[in-house]
Amino acid sequence: MSRSPPSILNFFNLRRRKTMATDTVSPVLQEFISKTMRITTTDTRVFVGELKCTDKDKNLILAQTHEYRYPTGNELRAGVESGEGVVEEGKVKLTLKSRYIGLIVVPGEFIVKIEVEEGEGTMGSARGSMMVSVDEGS
Repeated sequence: MSRSPPSILNFFNLRRRKTMATDTVSPVLQEFISKTMRITTTDTRVFVGELKCTDKDKNLILAQTHEYRYPTGNELRAGVESGEGVVEEGKVKLTLKSRYIGLIVVPGEFIVKIEVEEGEGTMGSARGSMMVSVDEGS
């Protein structure tokens, strides 16, 4: 009796099991599931939302997310002139406006910084606006 070669389907299932065993999700990120995270990306945007999921490539899925953008030089000047921004020790303190996005995937390759917001009620405190200090010369 001759044995038949394994089916293609079985080959791929075996292969998938092997890669899943070697490609693991970061246990550090896993412990922050359901926590409020502040993610800074390479284009200086900041996303604040609840971490729902991560994978081996450190892609993050955030829920109830708000996006913040740092102001441009013209926006800084306009904020100071209108009295919205406060100048202290050569820095401008300005409240950033947010935009509600909801559910978002942030690719791991674009993440510069990950911060966890601790304490109770942080989801509410992270919404709406964020203070930022920027050097006046920027």
